[in-house]
Amino acid sequence: MEIVGTLINILSNKLSLLILLVAVVTYFSPIYLKTPTWFPSILLGLVIFFTGISMNISSIKEIQTKKRELVFAVLFKWTITVLISIGLAYLFFSSNPEIMAGIILSGTVPSGTAATLYSFLAGGNTSLVIIASLLDIFFSPIVTPLAMLSIAENKVSISFFDLLQSFTFVVIIPLSAGIITQRLFPDFIKYSRNATKLGSSISLLLIIHTLVGSGKGAISLELSLIPLIVIACFIQVVFPMITGYFFAKKFSITEEDARAILFQVGLCNTALAAILAFEFIGELASIAPIINMIINLSVGAFIANSFSKKEITTSQN
Repeated sequence: MEIVGTLINILSNKLSLLILLVAVVTYFSPIYLKTPTWFPSILLGLVIFFTGISMNISSIKEIQTKKRELVFAVLFKWTITVLISIGLAYLFFSSNPEIMAGIILSGTVPSGTAATLYSFLAGGNTSLVIIASLLDIFFSPIVTPLAMLSIAENKVSISFFDLLQSFTFVVIIPLSAGIITQRLFPDFIKYSRNATKLGSSISLLLIIHTLVGSGKGAISLELSLIPLIVIACFIQVVFPMITGYFFAKKFSITEEDARAILFQVGLCNTALAAILAFEFIGELASIAPIINMIINLSVGAFIANSFSKKEITTSQN
């Protein structure tokens, strides 16, 4: 059990570095795991299923007193994050429709499970993130196709029904199944947290491996664009986080809720974005979501640790 615990800690604490390592090794390796196109979706569905099992349902009821904060969290996400994503896509990649689509998709998917984790570590209101993320599921299939309408005269298209179908099978059904399992077997939640950490980390690494392996040919054709994609993704993650937190404080939202909004606005489920990009658009479109995932996990961890250290220092004083 001690070995398993150590493995879980390594995977959780070094996940962004491991994702980068797996991506690089897979790209340069002549051998990779060849899987059906639906395999990454199954893996992500498994991650979301465990998220549903470990979700604190009782704390969500407390959000009834935070309706104003919830409106701000959702509003910031679907204005700041979406607009900056569209702006970056058109500013840097107007001549490459697939990469444009990948950038936009990275900012129009629901918030990721990392937003909840980092909000918890930073002393933020995790219930606010959970509810806002659930609302994201209903906005994303509408906003994403609209955001892509004008890409290179519709050379890239993704429909509301395609997204809704994918969200249903990859997000809604697994999440609902996890919550139902939790209600039927309440004792299982005691064991689900470590299983969630271990399963989520391994699943994400396998998703990156399969997507990079399948798309390495397309990636090699656009290798010179990788530094620019990294810069764009960094801005795409950091700018919404700073802006969301700034406006939350300006509107006199409490520190706990402002921190939750920071992660809710900036950390999107780019594993889902990479899968959707690969399935509906092409290999090139999955590059930006993968890079965004590495950056948002790294930046998210840094900010969460900074807030955590600040709390410790304050309590000691």
